[in-house]
Amino acid sequence: MWILTEAPRGSNFYEAQSTTGNKALISDTCDTVIYARSQGADGYRIVAQRGRETFFMGPTPVRGVEVDMTAQMMTLARQLGAIVLV
Repeated sequence: MWILTEAPRGSNFYEAQSTTGNKALISDTCDTVIYARSQGADGYRIVAQRGRETFFMGPTPVRGVEVDMTAQMMTLARQLGAIVLV
């Protein structure tokens, strides 16, 4: 089962300056977390992390191009059939 929630302050998935609302998809069956990570001046990118392995999902961000990461996270949550707790 996938759960869409907001990463708590102090966790590895929380960014103080996040423009994505610090949303994270958490799986209770495969120990995987999907979240938006800052790529510095290049913007944000969706990342899947399982243990120490990190996988980048979707297109590489383009410098100066604003993308609505919240909408991308919500679309991904719908595709995975996630329960929304945000």
